[in-house]
Amino acid sequence: MEFQPTQLSRRAAMLGISAAGLSVLSGSVIAADRPMLSPPTTPHSTCDNSGVLASSITDRVAAVADFKGAGAAGLTRSSVEGPYFICADALGGKDITGGKPGQPLTAALRVLNRSGVPVPGAIVDAWSCDARGFYSGHDVHPDSGAGSRGRRRIPDLAGRFLRGALMTDADGIAEFDTIYPGYYGGRPIHLHFKVHVGNKAFLTSQALFPEEWNARIMAMAPYNEPRSSTRASNGSDPFFIGNAGEFRIVERGAVLLAPMNLRIDI
Repeated sequence: MEFQPTQLSRRAAMLGISAAGLSVLSGSVIAADRPMLSPPTTPHSTCDNSGVLASSITDRVAAVADFKGAGAAGLTRSSVEGPYFICADALGGKDITGGKPGQPLTAALRVLNRSGVPVPGAIVDAWSCDARGFYSGHDVHPDSGAGSRGRRRIPDLAGRFLRGALMTDADGIAEFDTIYPGYYGGRPIHLHFKVHVGNKAFLTSQALFPEEWNARIMAMAPYNEPRSSTRASNGSDPFFIGNAGEFRIVERGAVLLAPMNLRIDI
C-alpha cells in the first residue's frame, strides 16, 4: 500500500514524524489514532469517535440479503477486549490491509438494535492479527506471553495495519477490506470488533471463522510458514465457547465476504 502525498503529510504532521523517519515503517500505515477516553487499564475501552468516516454504501460488497442466516453476536455474547486494542486511526477508510499479504477478505458488520432494526451512524472498530499472528502497534508476538486477557497492552509501534473504524451506513453496515486473519498461541482464528454509539461502547467481542475455511486458508502462503505454535480448533478453547459468533463465508470472485450481525442493547 503506497502513501499518497496528501496522506503522508497529514499523518506525519499529526504525529510529528519526518518523511525520512517513515522508511522504518514500510508496509504499514502511520498511526493517527483517535484519543482513548477511558483509562489505559480499563478492559473495555471507549474512544473519541468524532471524525470517523462513514462506510460507503455505493462501494459496498455485501447486500442486505447476505445477512440473512449470517452469524450473530451481541447482547448476551460479549467478551473481553483483549490486550491489543487501539482506538485506531480512522483516516484510512475501508481498506485496512496496510499492505499485509494474505487472502483478501471483506468483513461486513451490520449493527442492529435489540428489536433487530439496523442502526445507522454507529461506530464499528475491527481489528485482527496478520498471517503470522502479529497485531499492529505492538512489537511482541502474542506467543511471547507479553499480553494477558482483559489487560490492555500499551502500543509501542507507530505502524498500523489490519485495524480501523467506520460509521455504519443507512443499512447499519460497516464494511472493511482486510485479510483472513492468522493465528497465535493455540487460539482459534478470530476477528475482533467493538461497537460504539457516539462515544459509548456497547459491544466488544470477536467472531470465529468456519473450520473448513480455516483449513483451506492456513494451507496457503504466507499462513503456512513454519510456526512454533499450533492452531486451535473453534471448539477447543473454553474462552470462546458460547462467547463468539461465527462468520458465514460467501465467495465473491477472488474476495471472501464475511457478514456478521452485531446486536446492541439500545
